[in-house]
Amino acid sequence: MNGRAMTATSNAIKIQIPRPHPAQREVMAAAKRFNVLSCGRRFGKTRYGLIRSLKPILAGKPVAYFAPTYKMMSEFWREAVEMYKPVLQAVNKSEHHLTVLGGGTFSMWSLDSADTVRGRKYALALIDEAAMVPNLEDAWNAVIRPTLTDYEGEADFYSTPKGVGFFHTLFSR
Repeated sequence: MNGRAMTATSNAIKIQIPRPHPAQREVMAAAKRFNVLSCGRRFGKTRYGLIRSLKPILAGKPVAYFAPTYKMMSEFWREAVEMYKPVLQAVNKSEHHLTVLGGGTFSMWSLDSADTVRGRKYALALIDEAAMVPNLEDAWNAVIRPTLTDYEGEADFYSTPKGVGFFHTLFSR
């Protein structure tokens, strides 16, 4: 060394976070471990899920997003990559998996085949358009719910109302 003092500089990284509208802020303020959000189109359920993912992911924890179809999941993937771009450490497009600085991860899954999620562990599970998921009750009880055990994780179910299925049962509780 040449005898000069070394000083570390702090480089702040900024993430462009969508501003939640008043109804979304109200939902956030009332959030519990398990939440069921039944609202109409254009409420911003998917965007709310992105906002909801921030805290655990930036704290270094794993988060999962589930959609009824691959196409719906792919749309969310694009938004997530864009939002997390400033802190992305690794992006695996074929597996729809993001790793951010600090170790947090975000995995996206299509519930076309829920069994592919077995053996994972998550701090938060986001189930989007839950009323459209065939066999939601089985996917939740046998596959998704067990992934939350290690972290005593949280789960959110978002959907536009559709019929009287398991999503309706969850909402009624």
